Amino acid sequence: MKILSFVRIMFLARNRWSRPLLLFLSTIAIVIVFVMIEMNNAKIIIFPLLLLFFYNLVIETWVGLAFISPGKKKKKDLVSKGWFSQFHNLDTTIHSMSHFDNKVRPLVIIIHGWRSGASSMLGRAENYINLGFHVIIFELPGHGKSESVSKWTAGHASTTFNDFFDDLENSFDMRFVEDIYLHGHSMGGFVLLRFDRLISSTDSRIKGYILESPMTCYSMIFEESLRTLKIPRFAENLFWRRLSKHFNKINPRIADVSELIDVDTPNWGLIRNNCIVIQAEHDDRLGLVHYHRLIEHQQKIPNYIFEHHLVEDLTHAGARENINRNILIEQWLNKVKNHSDSV
Repeated sequence: MKILSFVRIMFLARNRWSRPLLLFLSTIAIVIVFVMIEMNNAKIIIFPLLLLFFYNLVIETWVGLAFISPGKKKKKDLVSKGWFSQFHNLDTTIHSMSHFDNKVRPLVIIIHGWRSGASSMLGRAENYINLGFHVIIFELPGHGKSESVSKWTAGHASTTFNDFFDDLENSFDMRFVEDIYLHGHSMGGFVLLRFDRLISSTDSRIKGYILESPMTCYSMIFEESLRTLKIPRFAENLFWRRLSKHFNKINPRIADVSELIDVDTPNWGLIRNNCIVIQAEHDDRLGLVHYHRLIEHQQKIPNYIFEHHLVEDLTHAGARENINRNILIEQWLNKVKNHSDSV
């Protein structure tokens, strides 16, 4: 029974609703005491305590609602010939799909977007296979068949992908890999921006990044949360301070976040490598603000091949097949390869 109780306590500690639940129960208990007690002097002492608990209950409830989970996971397998399913026992158990053969080729690792999964990346993956690549599709924590997390953050996803990348030699036959490229879609792009800050700038295996309609600024998502949760203006800073405190506790391997600019490009991260940004011109999810913010800062990084393109017929979600995207990627890959061969 003691072991079972310990497990329950550990579950509550990790669950995003543990604090609101404990505060709710405590607040109810204080209200009952306040109503039942007859001594006015005692009520004067208890009332500020009641206000304090109620204040924390409201703030922690907002925080719990802000840590939205991916929801129903896409667990559909890739049934196409040549694909291999694999689990990786990292801090969070991660699922990947890979397509390798026994020839020396470049490798591309694809990271999908929010509430997506490996199956949604199949069209992009097949384009790379046709270009002569090995392919790995990394399923973010809480997505696909990867382990669920109670408090989902892009910081945790970035450090988890960093661990996954460091473990490539143990998980895949890297003897057949000559160069590595990374393709991030939407949230996957945001994860890669931070990942490039986490790795050594001298990692010569990575030849370039493909960012497709990437998220680049959490502050805009935060503004959405304020509107959705109907948080009054006077409480916005209080909410942010508590939210960032939770973020820092979840992400000890990332430098503490104190201001909103810390979770926006360029502070969040930039690509110190060859890079192409392919943006849906009529992006109905993120708009073009994230794109313009990234371009403003990314084009200042010297000594690398950098391109950015607005694609009229590309959509943010559901664009498993897009000829113009494929052409732009192939042309850019050839430029990077020719540049590398000439150096």
